[in-house]
Amino acid sequence: MADFVSFPKRGLVCVSGPDAATLLDGLLTHNVAGAGPKACVYTAMLTPQGKFLFELFILAPEAGTYWIDVSDPASFAKRLSLYRLRSKVTIEDKSEANVVGAVWRAEALPTGTICYADPRHPDLPQRFIAPRVELPSEVEDAFAAYEQARLSLGVPNLAADLLVEKDFILEGLMDEMGGVDFHKGCYVGQEMTSRMKRRTTVKTKLCRVRFDGEAPAFETPILADGWEVGRMRTGGSGQGLALIRFDRAQKAISEGQELQAGDQTVRLDPPNWMQVPS
Repeated sequence: MADFVSFPKRGLVCVSGPDAATLLDGLLTHNVAGAGPKACVYTAMLTPQGKFLFELFILAPEAGTYWIDVSDPASFAKRLSLYRLRSKVTIEDKSEANVVGAVWRAEALPTGTICYADPRHPDLPQRFIAPRVELPSEVEDAFAAYEQARLSLGVPNLAADLLVEKDFILEGLMDEMGGVDFHKGCYVGQEMTSRMKRRTTVKTKLCRVRFDGEAPAFETPILADGWEVGRMRTGGSGQGLALIRFDRAQKAISEGQELQAGDQTVRLDPPNWMQVPS
C-alpha cells in the first residue's frame, strides 16, 4: 500500500494581495472566506455560459494569500490574469517548487508539508502540498491505488471526468460534494448554474458504474438497444464513472434492456450520497 501519491497533472498557484479575495469571489462558485492554513474551500471556475473550466482546492496560509491546487496551473494562472485588470493582486505559478497530492499516512511526508481533509468525501485520503525537492519517492502504482479508492466511493475528479467548456459542474455532482454556494454573490457562470439548480431537473450526471474486467475507453458510448444513454469517463478495474442520461437509462433498464459500452455490460451503481435524478 502506498503512503502517498503526487498528482502529475495538478500544480499550485498562489494568489495574493489586498484585492485577492475580491477577485476570486467574483469568479468562483464559492467564496474563499472559509479557507485557512488547513481549511480547504472546494470550488470551480466556469465559462460565462456556465461550462466547466477548473476544479480548485483553496487554502489560505495567511490573510490575503491563497494557495490553489488546480489542474493545468499555467492555463489557470493565465486565465485568472485576464480578469485581474487593475486589481492589486499577484498571481504566481509555484508548481516547479511544490507538489500536490493525496496521502494515506501523513508521517511519511517531510516536515513542512501541509495536509488537509479532502472536502469531497470523508473517506478519501487527505490532500497535501509539499516542497518538491524534499518529497521522497513513491511506489510505482500509487496513482492507480488512489484512483481505485476514489472510484469505489463514486467521487468525480472533474478535471478528468468532465469535458472542459462542454459539461456543467452540476452534471459532475459538484453541488452534492459541497463545491457550489447557491447563496453567494455573483460569479462568472452563476446564472446558468442557478437556473439548472432551481428551475430544471439535471437529468445527466456522473454516476459510478460497475462492469466485469477492464474499463471501456474514455468517451465510449453507453447504449441501450442501440440508443445512447451515456458515455464512459474515468475507469478502473471493474468500476468507473460514466456521464449518464438518467431518464433514458432508467427507462431502458425498466424495459429489461442491458446497458452496453463496447463489448462490456455496464451496471449503474450510484453511491448513497448522490442525488439520483427521478
